Amino acid sequence: MKSMLLLPLLAVTALAGVLVERESLAPAPSLPQKDLPVTVAIPAGEIAFRPMGNFSHAGKTRMPGWTTVPVAAFEIMKHQVTRDAYAACVADGGCAEVPAQGGSLPQTHVSWQDASAYAQWFSARSGMTWRLPTEAEWQRAAAERHGDALPEPEDLDPGQRMLAQYQSGILLRGSANLALRPPGGFGANSLGVADMAGNVWEWTDDCFRNGTILEDGSLEETEPYCGVRIAGGRHRAAVIDFIRDASVGGCAAGLPPDFLGFRLVRED
Repeated sequence: MKSMLLLPLLAVTALAGVLVERESLAPAPSLPQKDLPVTVAIPAGEIAFRPMGNFSHAGKTRMPGWTTVPVAAFEIMKHQVTRDAYAACVADGGCAEVPAQGGSLPQTHVSWQDASAYAQWFSARSGMTWRLPTEAEWQRAAAERHGDALPEPEDLDPGQRMLAQYQSGILLRGSANLALRPPGGFGANSLGVADMAGNVWEWTDDCFRNGTILEDGSLEETEPYCGVRIAGGRHRAAVIDFIRDASVGGCAAGLPPDFLGFRLVRED
């Protein structure tokens, strides 16, 4: 008799478990159209590009030469993700809390991991696919605000190259300006993307690369080191992926960024 009474009880319990599971898997309501960020359509084009990483030729450290790289058309946020936008992700449990929170200023003190978590959360909330840009996409969107296209002699030894890169970075940055500005405060470039030359460097999804430069100048890449990601700004920087403030440490290569922030690419 007890076993017969237990059967309905077990059935009810199992049904309740299914209902709880279904409720937890229910999609979150989509964001209203007014809450979606303004985006800029970047037309397809070509950029002068060389990867950032650790490369060698004939047993000596050497940077690869510049190559022309085609970049397909894409759509990117006009402005960087703001503190208010990021705070919504924190409040919803999709993002970790960071030191700088709340307000209309660009969200800074975020790691690559933080930015990636926001992209995942925002994709779920908007019903669209959002992601960090590739390094090439970021450079294409930056247009004339991208500073890494300065020529650099190819025959420098590693010490001379480091000094040359440091000096070019200083020239690109000019006088330090550590005051954050509201969206659009640093102006827009020729493609209509704002603040690409400001003091907030932006995470890309590309990794620190490794490889060998062959005799014909081509590059044979090996497994990249994805514990370090590339941040785009007035110059590029390679930063450890969990670092939120590279100015105090964690910059693997290049001058440390003033601030770390991000904007996202929208996919169809």
